[in-house]
Amino acid sequence: MRIPSFLALAALLASCGGSQAPAVETVYEAYHVEGTVDKTVAEMSVEGMMCEIGCVAKVRKELLEVPGVASATIDFEKDRQLNVAIVEYDAEVVEAEALVAKVTAIGNGMYPVHRMAVTHHGEAAMNP
Repeated sequence: MRIPSFLALAALLASCGGSQAPAVETVYEAYHVEGTVDKTVAEMSVEGMMCEIGCVAKVRKELLEVPGVASATIDFEKDRQLNVAIVEYDAEVVEAEALVAKVTAIGNGMYPVHRMAVTHHGEAAMNP
């Protein structure tokens, strides 16, 4: 089953509040094209980022320091309560919950993660 990215993003942004660990939604998406590289992408809704130079850069830097993380980008708008961190990583090296823990540890909880959606891309994705 594949959730279109705009629906996944809407679901990410729709959930907020509470100090409980965020829900992690997992989607498996298979491609049967020879030579396709398997990858895992997490989309996290993050609260508390107020600027690109400090907050966004700090969250991105911390995510990139996690072993197994290949890339981290932040979809940031200044006046938006929840912004989205998009992280491509090796699921055999790091778990999605470790990414959440890394972000929420910054500044003793300065950037709470409200929701996370994980999508596994590739032929191997059909055999979790």
